[in-house]
Amino acid sequence: MLKVHIIKKWKGFIKCQPFSSVICEQKGKDYVGSSFEKNKDKFKKNTKFKEDLYKYHYEEYIDCVNSRPSLYLKDEENYEHDNEDNVQTSNNNNNNNNNKKKKNTYDKRLKRNIPFIYSNEIQNLEELKKNPFILVNVKNMKNESFGIATFNPYSLISARIISNNTLFSININFFIEKIKNSLHWRYKLMTNQEEQENDIHNSSHHINNEKKNELNNFHEEQNKINNSKKENNLHTYTYDALNPKLCYRLINSEGDNIPGLIIDRYDDFISIQHITLGCEMLAYNINHAILELLNPKAIIFRNDIKDRLNEKLEIYKKVVFGKVPEQVRLIENKCFFLIDLINSPNTGWFFNRKELRKLVCNYANQKQVLDLFSYVGSFGIQCSKIGNAKYVVCVEKDSYFVELAIKSANMNNLKYNVKMNSSQKHHTNKQDISNLENNNSIDNTNCNISFLCQDALEFLKNCKQLFDIIILDPPNLIPKSKFLESGTKRYIDLIRLAQNCVTPSGLILITFTTKLCSYQDYINIINMSFSETNKNVKIVGQGRGSPDHPIHLSLYVYADFYWFLIQLDY
Repeated sequence: MLKVHIIKKWKGFIKCQPFSSVICEQKGKDYVGSSFEKNKDKFKKNTKFKEDLYKYHYEEYIDCVNSRPSLYLKDEENYEHDNEDNVQTSNNNNNNNNNKKKKNTYDKRLKRNIPFIYSNEIQNLEELKKNPFILVNVKNMKNESFGIATFNPYSLISARIISNNTLFSININFFIEKIKNSLHWRYKLMTNQEEQENDIHNSSHHINNEKKNELNNFHEEQNKINNSKKENNLHTYTYDALNPKLCYRLINSEGDNIPGLIIDRYDDFISIQHITLGCEMLAYNINHAILELLNPKAIIFRNDIKDRLNEKLEIYKKVVFGKVPEQVRLIENKCFFLIDLINSPNTGWFFNRKELRKLVCNYANQKQVLDLFSYVGSFGIQCSKIGNAKYVVCVEKDSYFVELAIKSANMNNLKYNVKMNSSQKHHTNKQDISNLENNNSIDNTNCNISFLCQDALEFLKNCKQLFDIIILDPPNLIPKSKFLESGTKRYIDLIRLAQNCVTPSGLILITFTTKLCSYQDYINIINMSFSETNKNVKIVGQGRGSPDHPIHLSLYVYADFYWFLIQLDY
């Protein structure tokens, strides 16, 4: 069960202590995850913003258009002057011209609508450092305006353009309009035109009835909770299946013109990731825009992503409004999945793979499928139920997610088998082991799907079986540039091991989830993986995320999800 110490209520939001002092447990797992505990001290050393930032979770950021400070880009004339002093020979002069092009790229980048400004391009960085909690007008020394930007003096990307119009105020109404625009596209994807128009028309009026009454009575309800028995004072309750038409990526950072903000919608539950200081500073404004439009039952901050370390931000999770169920039942492609919105990777589900899962199911009919890094069996269960696969094996090293996968298989009326690797037992608690082993009662020959609690690499090394389809969906193996070499090697090792387990004319699906590699880098990894094989290799499919994950055109090369479907012929 999930426990949260409630400290303060402010205008309808639940305020918690800084995350390090909040006691949060669920299913015996730490609310912040085991990886956080191991690196907690290291993360704290890198954190610049804590209490001064958290007040903006419950306090509106007031953006005064007339008093907004200006961020000035370095003067290119100074660069030219400095470079001219260094000209001594014709060769040096050619080098100088090249240097000019490099020095002035910030100007060209902004004019090409790339919304990033790097710290070494800012003229008055030291002056702006005095108050990092600001929005800035971006200008060059000629007073040419490039728009409004969020700001963080301690990040390599110090400013991100959030609006091209400096006359706009970045307030609650600003985010209402942004989210409305995003909703229009998602409704087109999820519903027919009539439902879309009715829902959008009604959504703006929710706050005037149910939500307004809820906020007005919040203090009274909170007193009842605080006065109740301890065992009933839980921040959790049971919830039925989510409406599949209301589950999607709502805001995809730059793709929806709000750099640094990720919002996933799970029907009445909203999960938010603030990747940048500027977006977290605007958290209250964003939350109230969501309340106005969506009338959610809960808002969760899933700020436990390591990308935040690049901004010197703390790693934490928090339920900021409402109540969160221990687990929710999500429906995708007519399959049921039990997911945990608190302790899962990402925000609970990987919406960017929705269309990809449907595609793989088209090839799965009467095939043997291996789903590696399976999480809760997101690919495997769909291949078994709607793809009519002959047999599916799901491999996941986290016993908690294997448990959720088993429950999901039950919901889908699938016959399953569970195997627990002996070495894995040392890394799971006794209750998890008991739950897994008690389900190990169905013979392989009579089941549709098997769940293995085992490391994927270890499984491939010892695998004696051949599969028609192998799904390699690992976590991000190249999270930072320093992992480029080691991460690339891990991808190559995975693909090389997988090709030894695939049947003639079989398929291997590989996903990449890093922003540090280009399309050509992915092709190079695949080429190196098959460099020692005598098989004919061809790419029969490739793509990016689902349509609810739009990509800013100018940032196409920075997209963090790409997949390849590879066929091997002997």
